[in-house]
Amino acid sequence: MATQSNLQPYGHQIEEFSLNDDVDEKYSGPSLRCVLFYLDSELYGINVRKIREVLRVGNIRRVEGSAYNVLGVINVRGVIVTVVDTRLTYGLSPKSVDDVSRIIIVELDSDNIVGMMVDSVMEVKDIPEKQFESMSATKEGASRYLQGIAHYNGDVIVLIDVDNMFAGAS
Repeated sequence: MATQSNLQPYGHQIEEFSLNDDVDEKYSGPSLRCVLFYLDSELYGINVRKIREVLRVGNIRRVEGSAYNVLGVINVRGVIVTVVDTRLTYGLSPKSVDDVSRIIIVELDSDNIVGMMVDSVMEVKDIPEKQFESMSATKEGASRYLQGIAHYNGDVIVLIDVDNMFAGAS
């Protein structure tokens, strides 16, 4: 997924976060720190340990013959990164990029990173483990990319399993 390049650097990092900041002090049990984002009106989360950074959307270079959900590639500090339209991956209709659209740079392992285009990024939140419902072991279609559902502060958060989502994408 990632290779070195001489293309001009892409995008701007919009936010940095520390794994020690913003702990939810109302709950002291085990929790999962997630970056929360929207696709349409649905709230999704990804384990913050899988995220390298969040970028504003800039110039994405199309790649002929790529998969239906691949928007193209970007250059992130000399590394070419494939950008996936997360909406298409989950069966949603395409949406035009706007001021709140973001690309979440996900680190699959030390050699593979990928960008996930999302409608907007909301916040980093600690979600208590007791709020999770796991997905069934027999996942099909886009649901195989889901880790579970969390009910937290009146919201339903769909937790994405990025390892399954991009399995075999190297």
